[in-house]
Amino acid sequence: MKKLISMCLCAACAVAMTSCSDDDDPVIKNPDVPTISTGAFILNQGSWGKIDGSLNLLDYAKESLTMNVFKNVNGRSLGDTPQCGLVYGSKIYLGVYESKTIEIIDRISYKSIKQISLQDRPEGKQPRSMVAKGGKIYISMYDGYLCRLDTASMTIDASVKVGPNPEIIAIHGNNIYVPNSDGMNYPDYGETASVVSIEPFQEVKKIDVPLNPKQFLSNGKDLFILCLGNYGDIPQAVYSVSSDGKCEEISKASLAAIKGNNLYLIDFPWGAAEMNSYVYDISSKKLTDVSYENFEGSPSGLGVDPLTGNIVMTAQYIENDYPVSDRPGMVYLYDANRKLQKRFEGGIGAGCIFFNEE
Repeated sequence: MKKLISMCLCAACAVAMTSCSDDDDPVIKNPDVPTISTGAFILNQGSWGKIDGSLNLLDYAKESLTMNVFKNVNGRSLGDTPQCGLVYGSKIYLGVYESKTIEIIDRISYKSIKQISLQDRPEGKQPRSMVAKGGKIYISMYDGYLCRLDTASMTIDASVKVGPNPEIIAIHGNNIYVPNSDGMNYPDYGETASVVSIEPFQEVKKIDVPLNPKQFLSNGKDLFILCLGNYGDIPQAVYSVSSDGKCEEISKASLAAIKGNNLYLIDFPWGAAEMNSYVYDISSKKLTDVSYENFEGSPSGLGVDPLTGNIVMTAQYIENDYPVSDRPGMVYLYDANRKLQKRFEGGIGAGCIFFNEE
C-alpha cells in the first residue's frame, strides 16, 4: 500500500450507481438509472501522514474546478489519505484510509451528515474502494474485509473476511469481485480474488488471478482485471476474466476505466519516459492506439463518465524523470473524442475520480 500511495497509482474508482432508500429529494429518483451528469469529483490523497486529503469538484457547465469543497463547508479537514468515494442518491460517501473514517455528506451542500469512525472496529478499518447497489454501500477494507454500509441507518451492518489487502472492487452480476493484492507483503504480492455474493452476503469462492491484482472493471456483461505485477520483470497489464475465472491478457496497462463496449487503458510504468494509451473494443477484441490532446505529466487517475463519455485524467508533475508526490498536480477534462476541454491545477495525490450523476 505504501508503494501504491507513493506512486499515486489510484485508478478511477469503480462506481456502481444504484438505488438507495435514503434519497430525500422532493422527487424520488432511482440512482440505478442515472439520467444527468453535471461533473466529476476529484479525491486527493494528500501526502501520507504530512498533508491531509481534499475533495475538488469539476463542473462541466462552468468548466471550473472548485477546490476543497468539503473543508470550505465544514471547516475541518477531510482527513489523512482519502482513497475512495461515490455519489449515491442524495449523498456522497467518502472513505478515508489512514484516518479510518467514512464521511457521509450532502450531495448539494457538501455539509457533513455523519462521520463514521472505524478506529475501534475489530475488523474493517481502512477504506480502499466503494461500490453501491440496493440501498447498500460495499467497501473494501485494506485490513482484509469487505464491509456493507446500510444507507438508511448509515451504519455498517455486515462484514465478510476476504483476502489480504483488497483493492478496487466491482459489482458483476449478483457478485462483488474483490482483488486481494497482499500489497503490504512486498515483494510477495497476492494472486487471488474473492467472489462475494450480494445476497446472502458471503464469500462464495476464490479465483486465481495474475500477480498483484489492483482493480476489477465490469460493464454489466464483461469482466476485466488490472494487475500491477512486481514493478519489474512482471509488467502491469489488464486481463479479461471469463465466467470460469480464467484470465487472458489484453494489453499492458497501469490505469483502466470502462464505459459500455470500450475499455480505456493507460500504460505508464514507474519510471517510464512516455505514456501509451489505448481503447479496447470489447466486442471486436480490437486494441487501438489513441492519444490525449496536450497531456503532460505522470498519469495518476483515469475516469470515463458513463453518461456523457467525458474523460477526466489526473497527473503529477515530473521532475528528474519521476513524478513529484508532494505538490499539486493537474486535472484534464476531455470530451469523448479525447479533445482537451480544460486543464486545471489540481490537488496533491489526485487519483480517485467519480461522477456527479443523478
